[in-house]
Amino acid sequence: MKKFIILFLIILFFNKTQNVFASNSVFTVDNIEVGGPIKTTNNREKYLNLAFKKGFSKLITAIIKKEDQKELLSMELNNIKNFISSYKILEEKNYINNYNLKINLFFNRVQIERFLISKNISYSEMKKFDMLIYPIYITGSELQIISKNKFYVDWNKTSIYDNANFILPLQNLDDINFIKENLSKLEETDLSRLVKNYEITNSTIIILRYNQKKLDVFLKSNLSGIEKLKKIDFKIENLDNEDIRNDIISSLKSYIVELWKEENLIDISTPSFITLNINAKNSKSLKEIIDKIKKISSIDSFSIENFDNNLVKIKIKFFGKIKNLQNNLIENGFEVQFVDDQWNLKIIS
Repeated sequence: MKKFIILFLIILFFNKTQNVFASNSVFTVDNIEVGGPIKTTNNREKYLNLAFKKGFSKLITAIIKKEDQKELLSMELNNIKNFISSYKILEEKNYINNYNLKINLFFNRVQIERFLISKNISYSEMKKFDMLIYPIYITGSELQIISKNKFYVDWNKTSIYDNANFILPLQNLDDINFIKENLSKLEETDLSRLVKNYEITNSTIIILRYNQKKLDVFLKSNLSGIEKLKKIDFKIENLDNEDIRNDIISSLKSYIVELWKEENLIDISTPSFITLNINAKNSKSLKEIIDKIKKISSIDSFSIENFDNNLVKIKIKFFGKIKNLQNNLIENGFEVQFVDDQWNLKIIS
């Protein structure tokens, strides 16, 4: 009887707090740094305003498709401030007539979502992701192996996107031989063997062919099982110029991130509802389940419908694609099985 009362109170608590998720109620932009000369007495206010603009720009760049960014990035400061829930000063320094400020910024998610709905703009999930990058660089008809592959060497010299972690492959003799055997037909060849041994759900193979001042690029992306192809051409005078290569790499990163955004768009005007059947041995495992569900940004709210015989039924309201929800559940420690159109989950121990 005592156990039943405790479980009842847990269920009652989570039902009453289903719409109050600290992790889902805000968009967080970390470690925004601004600084400059000290010219007035109100340096904090001046540089806070700069940090607000910079943080908003980073948020928009991270979650909004490039084609929808222009109007948002030109937004007035006062309108940006209306979206800010709070901020936290991490570091503040005055030295030799210079001022430096570092903050974390928290944007009100509901207000931003309402604004985006009014503009008919969708956004992608706000989360960090790993992307395996496999650049294959060919000059004329000669393959440039990793030590001579300037795009491999330069790829991670600069960081543009805070939420994208680009990972480069290790040199593998079998892979090099396979590429050489198919050098003239790489675009038509199944190259999945190059990336399948890496436990990374997102990957992009980049085929770069440079000949007669023209760089032909072919992207083969796999985003959690969804394949995307893209062809890009660059007219290049001199690829030995590091600045030119960096510009090309920046462009390629932008194309790849845009592909990821497109696949992870959330249409906040059309939510979906499903019921999850999850094995829960006791009140402790129920709390662990709730904590994991709270971490999934695409889940807007949930309610516990039933808890009986070690099985908890949780109805969730979520945005985005079913496949992305499944991937998010797996990423947060659930094993997902489908039986008779039912979502059956258990925590991976």
